[in-house]
Amino acid sequence: MEFRAWMARRGQEEPEPAEEKPVNKYRNVLTTVDGKKFGSKKEARYYENVLLPKLQAGSIRLILRQVPFDLPGGIRYIADFCILTKDREFHVIDVKSEITKKNRVYINKKKQMAACWGLKVEEA
Repeated sequence: MEFRAWMARRGQEEPEPAEEKPVNKYRNVLTTVDGKKFGSKKEARYYENVLLPKLQAGSIRLILRQVPFDLPGGIRYIADFCILTKDREFHVIDVKSEITKKNRVYINKKKQMAACWGLKVEEA
């Protein structure tokens, strides 16, 4: 006997399927801090606990988020943060988990950033 027919005979309706939230590839949770959206809790904590205090102290002049860089072959690398220090040094910072740091695509993009733009990607 079919499930629906069996439920109908018992006078019950079929239960609603539970709504499943999509799971991100690396199980990151989108987070909002000061009205700004971040791709992960770790990225939001880095912004809030490391970058903002440095900005308020004056050691950082500028924080840019989600900065795109075009690479050869139509590839685009998006850095989590780019900062300009008070000494006018430019830094590219990516907040990555240990699993992502070992990802071959990420490693190759990091190498291309150094080769094409002369920029070292710093990991947090």
